[in-house]
Amino acid sequence: MPNEVLRDFKELVTISWNDELEAIYLKWHTEFDEEGRVIEAVMYALTYVNEHNVKNWWVDLSTSKEGLIEADQLWVQTEFGKEIAESSLTKLAMTPPLPETGQNTGWLDGWESDTNAKYRGKISARLVSSETEVQEHFKK
Repeated sequence: MPNEVLRDFKELVTISWNDELEAIYLKWHTEFDEEGRVIEAVMYALTYVNEHNVKNWWVDLSTSKEGLIEADQLWVQTEFGKEIAESSLTKLAMTPPLPETGQNTGWLDGWESDTNAKYRGKISARLVSSETEVQEHFKK
């Protein structure tokens, strides 16, 4: 997977451009941060998306050891959705936390259908477990 690191938020998330997938790729090491860097990182990625007319966004939580703090979770559920809807994105792919991370993954049950309903066809979202699945989703 050829990536160009755009910005690294130490021990939180690495944001890259994946040339092969024509996608922004966010590799989360943890989502837990009390310093406001989650929102800063996501907004950095969204700015890149909009400045470069990016269509594909892949968020990889597979090795993320901890989930979002409450304030960041609230932001994701409200403001992030608005930002994504107004962006150039047309495809979202998310690799969920693996069982060995110990994260609560109960929220994943309805994520794909809820996310697709929220964006009403403007953006297509899919849970993925491999780069092959990401490629399939982004190529449709």
